[in-house]
Order: sequence, then C-alpha cells, then structure tokens
Amino acid sequence: MIGRRTLIFYAWLVLLCPAFALEATWTPNEADSVDQGGDGGPLPVSLAQRKQLLELESAIVQSQDPQATLSHVAQQNGMSPQDLAGMLNRNRKELEETGQLEQMQTELDAAIMQGQGAGGGRSMSATLPRRIIGLVSSILVAIMKTAAVQISKKPKQSTILACLLFATVLVSYNAPRNGIVVFPPFSSGHTTIVQPPNDYLQNYFVSKWTSANGWENSLPAQSKVAAKKKGSKSKKQPLFGVGMTSSLEIDTANAEEDVTVESTRNEDGYSLVASAYKLIPASDSDDEDDLEQEYMEESVKSIFLERKFSEFIPGSSQPLKFRSFLVAAEGSDEDDDVVEGALMVMKMLGDFGRYGIEPMCFSYELEEEEDDDPMIHCVAYHTLKGGHFDGEVKFALEQTEEGIVVSVTLAIPQGGRAPPERLAKAMVSSMTESIVESSRIRTKQTLSRRSQSQLYRARASGSATLKRHLRYEQEKSQEEMAKDRKRKWKRNNPDAGRYRPTGCRGPSGSGPVHGF
Repeated sequence: MIGRRTLIFYAWLVLLCPAFALEATWTPNEADSVDQGGDGGPLPVSLAQRKQLLELESAIVQSQDPQATLSHVAQQNGMSPQDLAGMLNRNRKELEETGQLEQMQTELDAAIMQGQGAGGGRSMSATLPRRIIGLVSSILVAIMKTAAVQISKKPKQSTILACLLFATVLVSYNAPRNGIVVFPPFSSGHTTIVQPPNDYLQNYFVSKWTSANGWENSLPAQSKVAAKKKGSKSKKQPLFGVGMTSSLEIDTANAEEDVTVESTRNEDGYSLVASAYKLIPASDSDDEDDLEQEYMEESVKSIFLERKFSEFIPGSSQPLKFRSFLVAAEGSDEDDDVVEGALMVMKMLGDFGRYGIEPMCFSYELEEEEDDDPMIHCVAYHTLKGGHFDGEVKFALEQTEEGIVVSVTLAIPQGGRAPPERLAKAMVSSMTESIVESSRIRTKQTLSRRSQSQLYRARASGSATLKRHLRYEQEKSQEEMAKDRKRKWKRNNPDAGRYRPTGCRGPSGSGPVHGF
C-alpha cells in the first residue's frame, strides 16, 4: 500500500512541473538576423497574428510617407527597419505559398473600404444604408479581384465568358424596350428577335414619319397591264399602284362557316394574290334572332371603323399584330389634319424566322350602305419602305342573303417583293378568323348587356310597384283606424254632439248662456 506521504509528494511534483516550464526563456538565434544574412527568424503561427502583420504592411504602404512610417513602427517595437521589412515580406510570401493571401487580402480590402465609407462618426457607420453600401462594395471588390485572377490564369475562357455576360446584359435591357432589333446588314427589313412592345411600334412609326418628312411608298412604279382572261369583252386595264385592290375582285360566292383560303401566282399582273374569306351565317326569322343579326352587323362595322383586325388571332397560327396609328400631317399639302398608317408584326415574316415589322399607309376606304342594296365596306393599306414585302392588304365585308362575308386579301404586283405563299395564306386566314371572332364576342357582349338591362328594369319596375302598393295599404289602414277612433269617441263621450263651430259651449240640458 502506498502511504499518505507518498501521494502528497507525487501531487506536489505534478503541480510544480508546469511552473518550471513557464519560467523557460527563448533566446533568438543571431544567425536569423537580417544583418547576419538571415531571414528575420521564425514568424508567429497564429493566423490572426499573420493577418495583423498584413494589416500593418497595408497601413505602411498606404501612408503618406511609407519609409518614415516603417522606421517609426520599427522603433516602437525595438526593431530595425530592415528587420521589420523582412518580416513583412516573409509573411506575405508564406501566405502566398499556402494560398491564404487572396482571402486575407480580400477581407482586409473590404474592411478598409467599409471604414472609409462609414466616415468618422460611429453613429453614421451603424446606419443600415452605409452597411449595405459597404457590403455591396466588398462584394464588387471581391468579384473584380477574382475576375482579375481568372483572366490572368485563363485569358481565352475569361474573354468568352465576358462576351457572354455582356450579351446577356444587353439582351435583358433591350428585350422589353424594342424586342432586340436586328440592324442592317444582318436584316433586309425591320426585324426583332422577340415580339416588340406597342410603345416601341408607335415611336418607330412616328419617327419614321418625322425623320423623312412623310412616308415613302414601296410599291413598284405604276403600270397598266392588259387583262388575260379569255373571252373577256372588257377593255378596261387595271392600274397597279396605290389602290390597286379596288379593281381586284375575289369570288366569295362559295363562302362557308369555315375559313376558305386561296392563292394565285403570276396572274393578271400580280405575282401573288392570297385571300381568305369566311361566312357569318344569317339568323332565322324570329325577333330575337333578327336582333342578334342586327347586333352582329353593328359589331362588324365597329371593328372596321376601329381597325381591330388582330384582337383574337388563333393560337394555332403564327403570332400576328395589326395596329393603326394617326399621325399629324403638319408638313403635308393635303387638307386633312392627320394621316393614317398601320404596322403589321408577324412571326416568321422577318429574317432568321423572327418577328418582321411591316409599315403601311392608308390607301382607300369604301362604304356602301343603302336600304335596297347590301352593305359593303372595304379598307386597304399599302406597304412602305423598310418592310419585308411590297403590296397592298384589303379588308372587306359584304352582306349577302346567306349572311355577312368577311374577307382579307394580300396582293403583290409584278416586280414587288413577295412573302412565301404559305406565310401569306397564314397571314390573311389569321386576320379573317380574328375579325369573325371579334364580331361574335362583341355581339355576345351586347346581348348580355341587353338582357342584364332588361332584368334590371324588370326588378326596378317590380320594386317600384311593390312600394306603391305598400304605401297605399298603409294609408288605407291609417284612414280606417282614424274612422274607428272617431266612432268610438262619439259613442263613449256624452258631449260629442254638443260641440259648436262658434267656439261657445253651454251647460248640459240647457242652451248656452254666454260664450267663453
């Protein structure tokens, strides 16, 4: 058994050993001195102390007199300026070899910029905006330094990445503003990558008018072409130019409820004629159907007057937009105050299969509506320079015995640029479907408003009748109650019949002695 004294001795020895260890001293090696050709001796192992040395180096470099600052700091720490400079350089070199220099330098720069942004006041540095600014600044500095390192290491990949980043920023900026315009010589006409907004279309159209003091027609020179129909006795020769579709007749006798699309090439002086027509059937002889037919006619006419030709383009066809504009004609010699134009935007019409913008100008408008003759309404626009084809677009409606026939025709004269035939058919059929669908929707809206108005009037009329009846019953019951009270009063009051209009009342049983 170990004695008590032995245990006390071992405990005293364990407690005494650390005390002797703390009294050990460290003597620097004279060979490590810079004067003796050394590197300044060992550096501290702690990363916090390494970071403090890096901060000290940065403060000395950024001072107004780095040499004087270095001497002052070395004197305060009991070192020579050469020893201090060697220590700082060695610290930077070792951090760079271990890969910790970039991270420490980034943190140090961020702290310096945050201190500069905060100014001299402690309360100002604690505000949220300054903290946010300091954070954003530090992030930007870190990104710039990282990018600089990557560019120095991989210049080719960095250049490609920078180009892609610039293209992304450019696309995100221009897409909601102009649809990313493709400029010549990469595009033969006005082309955008995505669908352009309405504000850009209007600004482009107005600037096209003001920059050139008017619009320039893109149709070929006017020419007369002899008719080629066999057996025709007519000697009339159509004139090709603005308004050429006024003499172009489209046979719509076989119009049906489904849209019919037709196209011809190189006939009667036209290189391409694409047309589409659809029948809106007439209603039966009922009064309600006659009213619906009347509303349908009004809807179609309002669409032509408002130029709403592309409100409901079918989803299966190419996206298309048609907008009409009025531009002040201040410099024109005409008597009108405004000039009407239009813009058509359609996918696949532009270059590279993208959105093509086709500027147009008003050609003519014909409207015939009499009691005996059927209703006819035509509106036409011809193309201007800067587009993708040269021709004229005609919108027409005609009232027949079967109903209303809506048609859209695209005519390209000889010598003019023509779109692909398939695209031309899609263009006219889409606008025809849109006009018919707009007419039906407007008719349904009118009928719905009419039924709601009738229902409201019926409810209002019934409510007024009920109120009048209740008022009459109330007044009648009040009159009956008044008569009943008067009858009871006469029966229960013995002096009820002795009242005299003169205001005199005498004792009961005998006449009045004197009035009062």
